[in-house]
Amino acid sequence: MKVSRERLAEVLRHGAEQAQVELYHWELGHHGRELRLTVYIDRPGGVSVEDCARASQILSDLLDAADPIPSAYVLEVSSPGLDRRLWEPWHYQRVVGKKIHVKVREMEKPSYEGRLAEVSVDKIWVEGQAGRVEIPLAQVTQAWVVYEGE
Repeated sequence: MKVSRERLAEVLRHGAEQAQVELYHWELGHHGRELRLTVYIDRPGGVSVEDCARASQILSDLLDAADPIPSAYVLEVSSPGLDRRLWEPWHYQRVVGKKIHVKVREMEKPSYEGRLAEVSVDKIWVEGQAGRVEIPLAQVTQAWVVYEGE
């Protein structure tokens, strides 16, 4: 099975635009025997169930027409949530000042937690109990916002 990730991304961006939501992130992978396309959408003020339903219908129609995935799959459309994962530099930019958890490789510790103080193109700075830590984005294996309640 050969999937054109560029073509798939193009269809997803177009669908999100039509649904008047932002394409936050997407993943295509196997969950057990099932191939699943998970699409995370966002918008200012958050995403409603209606936003997810509308985006799901639009994306489903566009994906059926373009057929970028040459096998059966399940489409799942969701909000990134309050404890959202962070993949792209712009994801980090949006949560400066919030508490995050970062798993890393090839650093002094395997993970760091604290307030995201600053973001550049290739680094983040996290302020925690041990002080301010500079983390190259290339070393990050996983990162997410830590929900603190209100």
